Amino acid sequence: MPTKGTEKTIVPAPTPVENVLWVGVTPDAPPLIFKQGGRMVGLVAELATALAKELNKSVRFLELEWNDLIPALLENRTDIIMSGMTITAMRQVRIAFTSPYLKTGQTVLAHGEDLAQYSSAASIKKTNRRVGFVKGTTGDFIVQQELPLASQKSPYPSAEKGVQALVEGRIDFFIYDAPVAWLITSEREADGVVPLPVLLTEEYLAWGVRKNDTQLLQHANRLLETWESDGRLQKVIKHWIPYAPDERIP
Repeated sequence: MPTKGTEKTIVPAPTPVENVLWVGVTPDAPPLIFKQGGRMVGLVAELATALAKELNKSVRFLELEWNDLIPALLENRTDIIMSGMTITAMRQVRIAFTSPYLKTGQTVLAHGEDLAQYSSAASIKKTNRRVGFVKGTTGDFIVQQELPLASQKSPYPSAEKGVQALVEGRIDFFIYDAPVAWLITSEREADGVVPLPVLLTEEYLAWGVRKNDTQLLQHANRLLETWESDGRLQKVIKHWIPYAPDERIP
């Protein structure tokens, strides 16, 4: 029997429906996946709808906590994870990943005048400027480990607080997950906030499927290859993330 406070809420498996693609999501990461007016929207939501259509199915989103995405997939509560998940070696032990659809990482928001001066990861890592980040994130780790010369290292409770500090001149750089940082840039462009053309880390987002579901894996990979070759994938990415790098994934 679990001790008090350790009970886990299990989302029951949906009733199997042959022509439905059940997609596991954690809708808290705009512009990738989030809720708007009660509907799932974002880059991932649009790609999920397109994938289901290609499979001659309708799409149903199952909203889950992040830590329940992989268990739900393995327990057949969902067919696929499409929630901005990064490919990692540890996750690959449990599930299979499709080919990546987006190259991302930790990026840097700054003031427009810094665009020319800081054009590489190496130049950022040598900076003695004031740097902000969200405490406990990958950005926090990068700042502590790879920016030893920064004159000020300021943690913030949220991306919004960090960007506001940048706008007000209390820090010179703000480091955060690229997709969210790119979205913030589009919202704060009037304040002079720009993304530097730099990724401090290299991460790849992909969809997760069960290792024994080779049919879905192969079909999804063929579709991604087609969408990338005919430009559809980049068009959808640019719609949701205008500042995303315009480059093909190797």
